[in-house]
Amino acid sequence: MDVTDVETRRNKILEIIIEAYVSTTCPVGSELVSRRLRSGLSPATIRNIMAELEERGLLEQPHISAGRVPTERGFRFYVDMVMDARHLPPEQLRQLEALIQPPDLGVEELLERARMALSELTQQAAFVIAPTVKHSTVKQVEFVPLSIRKLLCVLVVNEEMIASRVVEMEEPMSRDEAAALARFLNTELVGLSLSSLLESLERRMLADSDSFYHFVKRSLAILQHAFSAEPSERLFLDGASYMVSQPEFSRDPTKAHHLLKSLDAEEAFLGRVSRDLAPNEIRVRIGHEVQVPGLEECSYVTGSFVIGDDVTGGIGVLGPMRMDYPRMRAFVEGMGRCLTNVFARWSQG
Repeated sequence: MDVTDVETRRNKILEIIIEAYVSTTCPVGSELVSRRLRSGLSPATIRNIMAELEERGLLEQPHISAGRVPTERGFRFYVDMVMDARHLPPEQLRQLEALIQPPDLGVEELLERARMALSELTQQAAFVIAPTVKHSTVKQVEFVPLSIRKLLCVLVVNEEMIASRVVEMEEPMSRDEAAALARFLNTELVGLSLSSLLESLERRMLADSDSFYHFVKRSLAILQHAFSAEPSERLFLDGASYMVSQPEFSRDPTKAHHLLKSLDAEEAFLGRVSRDLAPNEIRVRIGHEVQVPGLEECSYVTGSFVIGDDVTGGIGVLGPMRMDYPRMRAFVEGMGRCLTNVFARWSQG
């Protein structure tokens, strides 16, 4: 038997152990592997291979008399080298789109339905990372004076999302000046994201010869005051109850408490997942790779979707390391494709 055959056999045994452990939560012995392998390998040979996998750090034995369970490193090796990347068939994708997009749905409602559907389908916690107005294309700007020193700033951004803020101003502003400022922005700067819009105004501020210098200066001050505290992204998560009901957490209230506490302090998780977002890529982070205190025994699978030309959001699932990675990957990829397709149709009218 050549090296390739030996490696293939070793990987197959690891795959059987991981799939059995995922479905049962119990250590896996050589007899179960032998039944599922359906080969001429003797139980002794299988035990030797399991011992090799243990030496390589891919399996561990919780108790002397018990079978083996996969380690964090074993799950990583399985995801990278062993598992097949499944994809949802076209018919299931169509059903998924129909599920998340009833008529007259807005962006936030669509993302909420996608998140809830993904959580129910996978029986894991599901999350959406939604781009805020900072990364959204500005389609219209309106300034509505509420008094001589109070202004309502309204941005209509891609897919008809609206962001509004009330600004307290040092200098008074008339209704005519507010209308003139809005016309200036709608004529010259619409089509940029808010962050790009602010950068453009800042560059024009440096050019003292700009004939619209007064408009640039006043518009920049208002928009910065209104949206300076706006985050770049927001995290929405559903299905935490699915996680705490898993044996890893339900048997240990302390672990469950730390898990829920980590999810409540969502900023660290949002920052970690945001770094993994890339067009047309599915990322899997396992155990300590998550890099969030309290989630060391968890994993996440995340993908992306696109709104408009280049605004990227994220969708994914979070669960224990003992998860069905091929299935999670297929659903995350499928939901990301569905959202991108829906937003593309919306942008086409």
